[in-house]
Amino acid sequence: MLFIFESENVFPSFWMKDMLIAIDIIWINDGEVVKIDKNVEPEPGKNTAELTLYYPDKPIDYVLEVVSGFSDKNGVNIGDKFSLEGYERKSSTQEIR
Repeated sequence: MLFIFESENVFPSFWMKDMLIAIDIIWINDGEVVKIDKNVEPEPGKNTAELTLYYPDKPIDYVLEVVSGFSDKNGVNIGDKFSLEGYERKSSTQEIR
């Protein structure tokens, strides 16, 4: 899942509420991977206040959630370039197609 943030200096938090599988969280700013949280596990049985929050170390404009292990399997590293070239964003829904 791709999250798009149009504001500058964004430091959103993510959690694993209602998630069923582990994921990698890839934090992206200005077309570059700036952080990767790998193998983020679901936390079943925890209430909202107890869930672990994940934050970027720097402002970001995109967050990409992928299945756990994707980053290692595909050689995704901090400093790698990220582009949505060829994809068009629908302005009303922020959906990528």
